[in-house]
Amino acid sequence: MPLRLIHRCLLLVLALVSFVVPAAAATPEQAARQLQAFLDGIPTLGPGYAVVVVDRERQLLGYVRGTRNVASGAPLTMGTPMYIASQTKSYMGLLAQLLDQRGVLRLDSTLAEHWPQLRLPAGVDPAEWTLADLLNHRVPLSADALTTLEAYIGAPDPALYPQLLSMLASARPAGFDYDNLGYNIYAAILYQRTGKRWQDWLQEELFVPLQLHETAARTSAFDSAQLAFNHQWLGQERGWQVVLPKPDAIMHSAGGMMTSPRDLGRWLRVQLGAPVPAGFNAQAIDAAHVIGVQVDPKARNAYELPCNGYAFGWNVCDFEGHTLYIHGGSYTGARSMMAFSPDLGVGIGVFSNSDNATGWLTSRTVVQFFQYLVDHSEAASWAQTRQQTYPKRVAEQLAGMRARQEKERADPRWQGWNWQPTGEKRAIHVGRFRGERLPVDALISEDDGVLRLRIGVLERELQPAVVDLFGAQGGPLDAVEPLRFLRDAQGQVNGFEFDGERYLR
Repeated sequence: MPLRLIHRCLLLVLALVSFVVPAAAATPEQAARQLQAFLDGIPTLGPGYAVVVVDRERQLLGYVRGTRNVASGAPLTMGTPMYIASQTKSYMGLLAQLLDQRGVLRLDSTLAEHWPQLRLPAGVDPAEWTLADLLNHRVPLSADALTTLEAYIGAPDPALYPQLLSMLASARPAGFDYDNLGYNIYAAILYQRTGKRWQDWLQEELFVPLQLHETAARTSAFDSAQLAFNHQWLGQERGWQVVLPKPDAIMHSAGGMMTSPRDLGRWLRVQLGAPVPAGFNAQAIDAAHVIGVQVDPKARNAYELPCNGYAFGWNVCDFEGHTLYIHGGSYTGARSMMAFSPDLGVGIGVFSNSDNATGWLTSRTVVQFFQYLVDHSEAASWAQTRQQTYPKRVAEQLAGMRARQEKERADPRWQGWNWQPTGEKRAIHVGRFRGERLPVDALISEDDGVLRLRIGVLERELQPAVVDLFGAQGGPLDAVEPLRFLRDAQGQVNGFEFDGERYLR
């Protein structure tokens, strides 16, 4: 009998004989219908929202509402690719298990084995930490400059990773600490080992064999007209701000995938034990569900659930006595979440192409479904409360972001924003600069009397405040960040500092 079938049978036996784990009181079909009614009762849900509910055999609910792009008015569909951010990690976790079991890249190999030259901060020995530790957020390193580079500016050459870690990484306390760094390091090692990018490995090992035809790790794989664009709500007067899909340059291994609600349903069915194509190593799926690090169940998390572990891209949590594997994703103008329960035999994926309190709503949509499924005594009252609360949260979030903007602009360091440089004064700041630590170029240009910053794909408008001090702003809801120009001994502008990094001519 195959190992995976034995594993499933044992789970079934445990569920039947245990008096601790409660049985579901509603059918998945009933819970799905109740969830649809709950979503229909939220009048301000938009611009697009999608939910897929599955069991091992089939899709139970395919709920889509609104548009994928308010500028075009094109409808959101079950086949629309949407950005899922950090949910990418579970796909990378399964890929890592497949490659481990094939002997391509062992999960028990250490950082020192792959990079003998690697030098890390005191107290962090590369020989003590494995690739499995990377994918379960156990390696006690932090490198915000590097993860920011991957997620917002542009992926560096993987060959530079040992050098970048030596320069940018710092030690952090031991134990679980969720971050993107481990997955980014794994992808760099994978490329060094095989000469193939993580995107291509996912395509060949997961997307094609599992028939995920509306899924890719490069945005350019799709016609942009078919994609869901992200959105930010600017209020009744200004409406929706359209945010372009993430470009390939910042689609990284910890947050770099587009998938459709339909394909996510297929992915969740695979997690629940649906048949996989001949030749696909099903044992790797179960291996990717094994907890790799314990987590304090009392610690706060985005799911508002007690979670006791992390397993290769999945938070392992408890919901009313049932095991729940869950992970969310967030980025400017988008929120998403997925979860499945092995003992309840169902999975759910939730997508929003806006970020107006939808981090809260996507998680509450997941919880609401499982409350219906277990026939929670307060499911109906919670549904009403959430329907009434969501519009209030949208208004509160917008007000909070505007208040943060105003507070930052009132900071004394800006000295009242009184500096109004002439064209000649602006021109001395224009030019091309090179990162002192980061392997990137930065460009300061002038457009119609306004200075602009570009580093990779990151762009900011520069607002003059005091001589050589500008406020850098991205989107209309972002708070300004300080960008200060530097001068040499002769008083000539020779660089600038921004976001903790220095750039020189």
